[in-house]
Amino acid sequence: RHRASDFCKRFTCDRNTNNNASINKTKKRYLWITLAVCAACIIGAGVAIYYLGSAHDERDTNAGMGLNGGLDAVETESPTVSAVPSGQPSNGPTEEPTGVPTVRPTSEREQMIGDFVGELSKGASNTVGSAQYQAKMWILHDDTLNLHLPYDITSQNDSWESEVATRIKQRYALATLYYSMGIGMGGVVKGWLEGEECRFVGDYGRAWDGVGCDDEGFVRALALDGANLHGTIPPEIALLSSIENLIIKNNPGLIGTVPHSIGSDMTQLRQLGLYENRLTGSIPKNLFRLSHLVYLNLSDNTFMGTVNWEEISHHQKNLHRLILHNNYLEGSIDFHLLAKTPSISLLSLSNNLFDGTIDETVGSLTSLEYLYLNGNKLAGSIPHGISNLENLKALNLDENELYGTLPYSIGNMTSLEYLSVKSNTISGGLPASMKGMTSLSTLNLASNAMSGNLRNLEHMTGLKNVHLYQNTFTGSIDGKLFTELFNLEVLFLSSNSLKGGIPMEVGAAKKRLKGLYLSDNNLEGSIPEEVCALYKLEDLFLDTNDFSGTMPSCLGNLSALKRFYAFKNKFVGHVPSGLTNLPHLIGLGIEENDIQGGMEKTCAPLEKKSMSIW
Repeated sequence: RHRASDFCKRFTCDRNTNNNASINKTKKRYLWITLAVCAACIIGAGVAIYYLGSAHDERDTNAGMGLNGGLDAVETESPTVSAVPSGQPSNGPTEEPTGVPTVRPTSEREQMIGDFVGELSKGASNTVGSAQYQAKMWILHDDTLNLHLPYDITSQNDSWESEVATRIKQRYALATLYYSMGIGMGGVVKGWLEGEECRFVGDYGRAWDGVGCDDEGFVRALALDGANLHGTIPPEIALLSSIENLIIKNNPGLIGTVPHSIGSDMTQLRQLGLYENRLTGSIPKNLFRLSHLVYLNLSDNTFMGTVNWEEISHHQKNLHRLILHNNYLEGSIDFHLLAKTPSISLLSLSNNLFDGTIDETVGSLTSLEYLYLNGNKLAGSIPHGISNLENLKALNLDENELYGTLPYSIGNMTSLEYLSVKSNTISGGLPASMKGMTSLSTLNLASNAMSGNLRNLEHMTGLKNVHLYQNTFTGSIDGKLFTELFNLEVLFLSSNSLKGGIPMEVGAAKKRLKGLYLSDNNLEGSIPEEVCALYKLEDLFLDTNDFSGTMPSCLGNLSALKRFYAFKNKFVGHVPSGLTNLPHLIGLGIEENDIQGGMEKTCAPLEKKSMSIW
């Protein structure tokens, strides 16, 4: 038992010792496992916190962009397909093939297009409420084409990228015009900002009024005539750099200045017409550098300042028509510089404030066909060199400060159809050389200081309108004026010193004469009955002369007569009763004569008409 007891004790002790060692090893193993698990949990928690934080920041960023851009959600699908088809219908995908990124978040599209148009407008598109800002908002949110810029719009290797950027620029430019010039407010221009700006035969929808495009979809022409525009022309108009014809006219609500960008960027322009508006300021001199111009019309505005004739002479080699009338332009007219424009056929500078003289170099503009200088402050005499303008058809020098005589060489201007030098102080008579001016249709030398007889008129067989009133012409009225001038419609000789009577040959003009004005002369005698043959006569002015005798009763047969003035003469007898029944008569003057009767019968029916009775 004792050995057994020792053995058991020894066994028990060893066993306990071994058990303790085993327990210690197990505890250590559990401790390491626990530490490893804790470490893994800590690392996992950190990673989770990091990703949760990133996701929260992204949501905040997108939410912020949504508020700034006026959008409520991030676009996760392809852009909405336009309600107006931009080409042929297709069942295929609306995106470009892979390699061209077309689907992007709305915030990114807004940022890229905003930066793009901002650069085009030099930041003006960021000013809330401006026409540029409204155009940008339309491109981003309301344009049914929903155009997207590619990521890299600076690349020149991808034609698709270039076409999209160009298309956005073109539509942005037109939209800026729309908002700046009130195109949509006038109620005249239709179709703008609806679908495609360039539509061709068979395309869906109506075209944008006044917009013309080529086959490639570039705007080549813009015409807004009587469009009830209100506002200003924005500089973005020059983004339409392919335009060849730009006409904006007859819009009195269009104000402001002409953008300099037109002259610097619209280099393809051939026709530029900005007239019958209320544009002001000076004319940008770079307009005259547009070397392809054949037609430039800036008339009927309120432009001021001088015209840069030197720029015109250097750059305008193709210009045919230069029209600047009815403005407030001033300074001299440098004809020697204009002579360097070899193709100019029409020069209209009327009704401005130009001064100086018409020098001899005007004769160097040999391509001229129409020259209008009336209504200025031009002084001096009419130069002999003007007769070198052999192709000239019309010359108007009215209402200037010209003096001297008509140059004898004026007779060389055999192509001239219209000659008017009214309201100057021209003296002397009609040069004999004028006999050869058989193409002349209108001759207006009224309100001058001219004298002499009218003999040379009868040789100018093309005359239709003759205005020589308010001069000091003498002599008699030759009957050949009515027999030789086969086209004569108006003969206006009032306020001269003519003598004699009305020639019997007056009846030869019965098929054409509409106006016979002989007031305020020294004419005498009776009214020949041949006057009654003038069945087209509308005006017969015989007042303030020495006519006598009775008025022919056949005057009542002049059915086209509107005005008959015979006051301050020596007529006797009765007023012809037929005058009361003339259907078109609106003016009758017969006072200060020796008429004895007929007025009581004449006035009663006339007072029922809207008529002036003298």
